[in-house]
Amino acid sequence: MASSGTLWQNEHANFARLLDLLIAEVDRFHAGDTPNYDLMLDIMFYMIHYSDVVHHPREGLVFARIRQRDDSVAPLLDELDRQHEELHRLGGALVTGLGDVINGTVVPRESIEAPARHYAATFRNHMQTEDKALLPLIRRWLDARDWAAIDLAIRHVEDPLFGRNPERHFAALEARLRRQGSAQP
Repeated sequence: MASSGTLWQNEHANFARLLDLLIAEVDRFHAGDTPNYDLMLDIMFYMIHYSDVVHHPREGLVFARIRQRDDSVAPLLDELDRQHEELHRLGGALVTGLGDVINGTVVPRESIEAPARHYAATFRNHMQTEDKALLPLIRRWLDARDWAAIDLAIRHVEDPLFGRNPERHFAALEARLRRQGSAQP
C-alpha cells in the first residue's frame, strides 16, 4: 500500500462499485424483475473473501501501528474492528441466503433484499468512517518504513477481480463492471 493510502482508497472505490452493482440487482428484484443471483453471489464472495484475506488483515496491522503511536484513538480502532466482524457476519448470512436461492430454495424476497441493503449500507458507512477518521491518522503516523513492514507481514495476494490477472471465476462480474464503467460519463 502506498504511504498516502492510495491502495486503500482504490480498494474502497472498488468495493463501492461492487456495492452499487449489488444494489442495482436488488432494485431489479424490488421492481419485480429477476436479478442475476449468480452475479450477486460472486459480488458477495469477492467482498467477503478478499476483505478477509487481504484488506482487513492489512488494516489490522495499520491499526496496531497507529495504536502504538497514539493510544487516544483506541476507541475508534476498536469500533472499526467491531465493524469488520459485523460485516463478515452480515456478508456470510447474505451469501448463505443467495446460495439457497441459487440451489432452488424458495425464499421470501425480503430475506434477500433487506439483508443486501443492510450489508451495503453498513459497508458504505464503515468505509466512510475509515476515509474520514482513519486516513488522516494514517497520513500522520505511518511512513514508508511502516508500509514496507506491513507489506512484508501480509502475504501478497493478487486481487482476484481488480488485479492484473482476474480469476476466471469472476469473468461475468468483470465483464459487467466493464460495461458499467463504459456507461458512465
